[in-house]
Amino acid sequence: MASIFGYIRTSRRLQEGVPGMDPASQELQLRRAGVPLANIHRDVGISGTTGTQGRQGWHHLDVRLAGGDTLVVVAIDRIGRTWQDIVRSICDLRDRGVKIRSLAEAEAQWTCYLEADEGSPEAFFGQILTMFAAWVADQELQSVKRMTKEGLERAREQGKVLGPPRKFRPHQVEAMRRMRDGGASLRRIAADFECSASTVLRTLRQEGATNG
Repeated sequence: MASIFGYIRTSRRLQEGVPGMDPASQELQLRRAGVPLANIHRDVGISGTTGTQGRQGWHHLDVRLAGGDTLVVVAIDRIGRTWQDIVRSICDLRDRGVKIRSLAEAEAQWTCYLEADEGSPEAFFGQILTMFAAWVADQELQSVKRMTKEGLERAREQGKVLGPPRKFRPHQVEAMRRMRDGGASLRRIAADFECSASTVLRTLRQEGATNG
């Protein structure tokens, strides 16, 4: 029997209480859309630049999805923030017969084309719009990075102190530890959490001292 599933992803920089982005808000929207609580999978504190293959929540969701099921997200960019990852993930789900539904009004108008018969004009239209939506998500990410970098450079030029080392939440530290145990380099972890490799090393050492 076909089932309906939901997926939630938030990055570290998105704060709770921001409409549409924090985990509680996304869960509420998915529940209102008819997704059972038991079928909602989450990746909280995970950047969209981390591919779906590197997310535990997505992995648990992926193994449950089967042909005829429907995956619901509040927006396509919850699947990812790089156009390659979004397109690859959507195409994989479509090839497996999994339907994709976005609750974002602008996206809901075209995701239905992903269910069109292979080779039809509607299917081709859906593929084109998928790539465009993925490209937009990617460009938004690059814009955020560029503005952040420019802001930091202006602060340095003005002699401002950029503040103490970042403090990560327990689930973020746990994610770092799992990545490190899985063989990820400090540089790779730092890129995913948008910090320096030394910050990652210090955070993991502090966790070890606390747990010890």
